[in-house]
Amino acid sequence: INTSVARGTLYANPPNLVPIPQASGPALTKLDPVVFKAMLEAKKPGLTQVTGTPKCEISTYYMKYATVGGANEATDATGAIMVPSGSDPACTGPRPVLLYAHGTTVEKSFNMANLRDNSEASLVAAMYAAQGFIVVASNFAGYDVSSLTYHPYLNADQQADDMVDSLRAARAAFPRINAQDSGKLVIA
Repeated sequence: INTSVARGTLYANPPNLVPIPQASGPALTKLDPVVFKAMLEAKKPGLTQVTGTPKCEISTYYMKYATVGGANEATDATGAIMVPSGSDPACTGPRPVLLYAHGTTVEKSFNMANLRDNSEASLVAAMYAAQGFIVVASNFAGYDVSSLTYHPYLNADQQADDMVDSLRAARAAFPRINAQDSGKLVIA
């Protein structure tokens, strides 16, 4: 890890656009609301009665950024930025940002940018991004490909710092990925 990199700095800007593999065809770079609804309903019939019917197309980006570990050591973490678009008024213009903190998991490979295989990520996409929120979701230091050799479970200071760093990184990417931040922030 390069310790001279400022916290919240993106390692690649723009972050990588994540194609979503489809069972019946090529991977999609934008998840259409009709296709997304069908995916959600195929996994769990009736789910969109809880999440709401998707209104927006979703583009998902995978980011890697500088942050800190549980002992305040320099490290990196990854996360997702889910950007809504489309013709519905809820999907156009400046959008509110939802900063999402996932729950503890025992899977080191946990990745919020994986909408196909991560049920928590697809639920967040359905409930927020498909309804018009720009979603920023950290995987947290120690998860996914983070170089931190441990995850600082339930370390409030570290996880709060990581969340702030993910938001800084995402906001640096917004102009390059067509995400127009309205200045409104929701933390979940």
